[in-house]
Amino acid sequence: MGVRSRILATFVVGSLLLSGVLFFLTFTLTRSNLREREGELGLSNDLINETLNSVRASLILATIITVLVGLMLGIVSSERVVRPLAGAANAARAIADGRLDTRLEPTDDPDLNALTESFNDMVARLQDRVERDARFASDVSHELRSPLMTLAASVEVMVSRRDELPERGQAALDLLVADVARFSSLVEDLLEISRYDAGAVRIMRDQLRVAEFVEQAVRASTLARSPIHVDPRCATTTLSGDRRRLARVVANLIDNARLHGGGSASVHVCPAEDSNSHVWIVVEDAGEGVVDTDADRIFERFSRGVGASKRGASEGAGLGLALVREHVRLHGGRVWAESRRDGESGARFIVELACETTAI
Repeated sequence: MGVRSRILATFVVGSLLLSGVLFFLTFTLTRSNLREREGELGLSNDLINETLNSVRASLILATIITVLVGLMLGIVSSERVVRPLAGAANAARAIADGRLDTRLEPTDDPDLNALTESFNDMVARLQDRVERDARFASDVSHELRSPLMTLAASVEVMVSRRDELPERGQAALDLLVADVARFSSLVEDLLEISRYDAGAVRIMRDQLRVAEFVEQAVRASTLARSPIHVDPRCATTTLSGDRRRLARVVANLIDNARLHGGGSASVHVCPAEDSNSHVWIVVEDAGEGVVDTDADRIFERFSRGVGASKRGASEGAGLGLALVREHVRLHGGRVWAESRRDGESGARFIVELACETTAI
């Protein structure tokens, strides 16, 4: 039973008890008084009974009115009590959605004001912490960028003279090139994440034909030969979106398949199952699949799922899928992971986006 129901029940039960006591006392005293003064007043039994029936009817009517008044008072009181709680719940949901500037309005109730001030102070501290973390990530990324560019330029010089190095030196150089590339990708990811945290992301929309765009994104990815399956109904489907960010979505999902999904991927473009106005971009891999408890957590920052260490993945910092979710949210879409539906081992990542035109 909720707070509102408890308050209503308290007022109704209280009204019934009060009315019952008053009914009993009033009726009992009236009957006793009439019986005692029956001879003095010269009242007949019929007249006394008629009078008692009238009193009883009046008391029943008064009881009903009292209960209704108690119910109305309960409704008004419950609204006054629940309204601040509903406001706090709405504010908490807004904060959970990332609107950290949300605050509760002060009230006339001193008791509620204490709660309001504590809530607002907590949110202010949280906002300050998030902003400081975002600035830290951005500052660190910017500070690392310059020495990283110098290191990358030095590595390029060494690569140009790779043939002059001994075999062990060439192997070490290959490892260095891979690490520099991975480090560069990490710095770029941190910068992109910090832009989202700072609210500095701006979307540049283009009109994209989904099938052609996905094919271009796959061919430019780390698994360029991944098969692409386009549902005939989506052959001419278009959407309005940021080409660079959506290409990054496809690239990151394919990278995830390369690192954690058995090294292979297949890409599907098809209509959404529950909406004619949305299109799905699906990336399937041949890995171990997604554990139910990991289905949401793998999209969190620096999370690679429970099975990541088992797969021996030393690459990746756990930002790829987090960026996928941020890019998709920016386009008003959603992304989720599930096990493959064809009975094969592996995971299935589904990106759902609103489309503007669809084939019949």
